[in-house]
Amino acid sequence: MTPRTHWTAWIAVSVLALAGSACAAQSPAITIHTEAYPRPPYSEATYYVYERDGKVICTKLAVCDKYDQCDTGYHAGAFVDPDDQKTGKPYHVTAAVPVPASKRAKHQCLAKFVPDAL
Repeated sequence: MTPRTHWTAWIAVSVLALAGSACAAQSPAITIHTEAYPRPPYSEATYYVYERDGKVICTKLAVCDKYDQCDTGYHAGAFVDPDDQKTGKPYHVTAAVPVPASKRAKHQCLAKFVPDAL
């Protein structure tokens, strides 16, 4: 590789890297994590918490019984049902994982409350 070709390739890679980081800066990462609370008798409340830039943008609540029949609700921003607030801290919390931009439209919480995220 000649020195001129080397520098041309280096400049091209640099431009592509900067363009990629600019696109990433335009689309802030949206993450999701879950929190689970016990619900007597034999039920569980699971919260799906969506965040962008460290702020909760919407919350999906699924309350399921022992037969896996669930009632689901969606709420803008942070939400915890009063029954679960009385319980205290959740007994199970998962780590936040990014929601890929290509999969965001499948998440009803985002579609209802954060259309700019799609």
